[in-house]
Amino acid sequence: MKRTKCTIFSKQAWAEIASEMRLSRRQEQIVLCLLQGRSDSQIATELGISVATVRTHLCRLFGKLGLQDRIELILHVFNHFLAGCREAGCHRI
Repeated sequence: MKRTKCTIFSKQAWAEIASEMRLSRRQEQIVLCLLQGRSDSQIATELGISVATVRTHLCRLFGKLGLQDRIELILHVFNHFLAGCREAGCHRI
């Protein structure tokens, strides 16, 4: 199984986001795949699980975070990151 890596956030930033959002390792992998624009089928292939299992993980993520769909999930991740940047005084935002 290929390990999903984050190309959008630094390793440290992603670790903080995932920890603060209390994502399990599998949830982290699925969110990272979504951030890279992968479909349910592509995620399933990459992680070595069925499409139904991907969808189960997504439904649980949506429920856990009070979200409706993958677009809200992606926006939630970015908003979470931006809020952390603002608190830390990032100069780019």
